[in-house]
Amino acid sequence: MIKEATGFGNDITEAQENARKNLGVSADADVQFEIISQSKKKVLGIFGGSKAEVRAFIEMPDAPQKRVKAPKKENKKPQEKAVSPKKTEEPKEKKVAVEKANTQVKLSDDFANLLDESEIAKDSKTAKAIAYIKTILANFDCTDVKVKALEKENCAYISLEGEGLGVVIGRRGETLDSIQYLAGLAANSANGYFKVSLNIGDYRERREQALTELAGKVAKQVLSSGRSRALEPMNPYERRIIHTAIQNIEGVVSNSIGEGQNRRVVVFSENGDSRPPRINNDHRRNGRGRNDRRSNTVSATPSREPKKDSDIPLYGKIN
Repeated sequence: MIKEATGFGNDITEAQENARKNLGVSADADVQFEIISQSKKKVLGIFGGSKAEVRAFIEMPDAPQKRVKAPKKENKKPQEKAVSPKKTEEPKEKKVAVEKANTQVKLSDDFANLLDESEIAKDSKTAKAIAYIKTILANFDCTDVKVKALEKENCAYISLEGEGLGVVIGRRGETLDSIQYLAGLAANSANGYFKVSLNIGDYRERREQALTELAGKVAKQVLSSGRSRALEPMNPYERRIIHTAIQNIEGVVSNSIGEGQNRRVVVFSENGDSRPPRINNDHRRNGRGRNDRRSNTVSATPSREPKKDSDIPLYGKIN
């Protein structure tokens, strides 16, 4: 242990002697000193002035500690805490929380491990699709584009990377979907069925995430109000994402209504109103019809199964 004391004096020597006395040790003890401040004389013998201050410290041996016998260990088994059956017997079912749909989705790895364009066989359908896509890119003045692709199970996964490709994506990916569809036709050459899935950067992943979050938000609104909600028209690929997200949320179901480009997803409450919301597409120039009420349509901009949307090709005929 360290023992210390402070001493004051008219000079450093006197302060050290006083600090040693305060420690209560002999003159030959191994004392160490620390000078805190020097002495100062008074101005004109009247004002100010201060004594020297010294800190003295010495290391003293610690007192021996008595050994305490440790208590004997008893061979008693600890009592097991009762575990709630809800935690131990959690059913292996789909998550039912609405917030679950708002978490990061696990995206498909279809666009992983793509090959460079030079590694694709020149006589393959994938090569034909890439050649067709390049002719369209040239008309968009997108010439410095890196192409990667992978062919598996009658489908070509093609990814484009480069600058100025935003115009190729278009509004909500409509241009990208059109090019994707036409590239599939060019690759088929009227022989069998061959699907092309086209992606630019991480657009598909970001779009899938946005739609999954939208499904969770709409489901929460439906559960709160008990009324059905209709989303804006979507293509089959986007409707399938919504259906997949909705079927993981307890208390709501989804269905597709409408025809052609006006086909959209409607989310219903299982215990609420199952009628689809009224949708009036007859608008005037100012964007609203004469008898229009407040729209119940949700925009997609940033055990139940989907009505067969997930069991069909990307651009095939769906219900």
